[in-house]
Amino acid sequence: MKTLRKKYFLSKSRKYLRTAGKLEPTFSSVTMDLMQSQTNLTLRQHIAISIYMTVNQTVMLLAGIIIIGLILNLKILLILKILVIFGPLVSVMMFYTSMFKPKVQAKKRARAIEQELPNALRHLLIEVRSGIPLYQSLVAVTEGYGAVSEEFKKIVKDINGGKSETEAIEDSILINPSLSYRRSFWQLLNAMKTGTDIGSPLGNIVDDIVKDQLISIKKYGQQLNPYTLMYMMVGVIMPSLGITFMIILSSFTGTGLPPVILVSILVGLILFQLVFINLIKTKRPTVRV
Repeated sequence: MKTLRKKYFLSKSRKYLRTAGKLEPTFSSVTMDLMQSQTNLTLRQHIAISIYMTVNQTVMLLAGIIIIGLILNLKILLILKILVIFGPLVSVMMFYTSMFKPKVQAKKRARAIEQELPNALRHLLIEVRSGIPLYQSLVAVTEGYGAVSEEFKKIVKDINGGKSETEAIEDSILINPSLSYRRSFWQLLNAMKTGTDIGSPLGNIVDDIVKDQLISIKKYGQQLNPYTLMYMMVGVIMPSLGITFMIILSSFTGTGLPPVILVSILVGLILFQLVFINLIKTKRPTVRV
């Protein structure tokens, strides 16, 4: 499904490849994100697809604004002003959102790797200390550890393709988005190059990762205190006091409280809840017991 979708966007965005080529130097930093997110697209192709999606989404949004404006009997001049003001802003936002989507995907992949990394390295450590060669140990960890197993599969595939163990691990490090993964395998790689027993540094790597995870859990607990206070203030206290104040004020003035205000407060609270939940999820450490 993803392959068909990719082919579709590539075919539709070909007419923007020349423009994308001119923008390549500006977005050269996205190249590493594309590699780490495993999109298998060149920078020029990604920019062309981003331009294509931006044009389509902007046209659809502006058409929606025009239709809504006509339904509400707004003046044509007012509709044109809205289009002139919001059109370029929306286009820029959509373009940059699409351009930096690989960075978001790379971060998600990094979190998935870091979640399984300690257990996978423990398994690898047990295999190595049992006297099993490193290659066979890597093969043993290619199943059961999610995104980490996928990385080990690539290493094993490269070794089977003719690369040495050190070269395969180096290539894996260079395109991996997880800092913990890169740091761990750099230490393992240094031990392999110096010819020392990899069991001892591998054990130290596992201990360091566990310590880092414990520290991240403590930091997360400390961060929850101000977040809880913010939630109480914005999600509970301010709406309650605000509605009470408006009801009292409307009783003095003799005017009723418009239903649109209550609906707006309700919609605002729902949006705040969604944003707050997403914020907590992104801050939660990737720890798996």
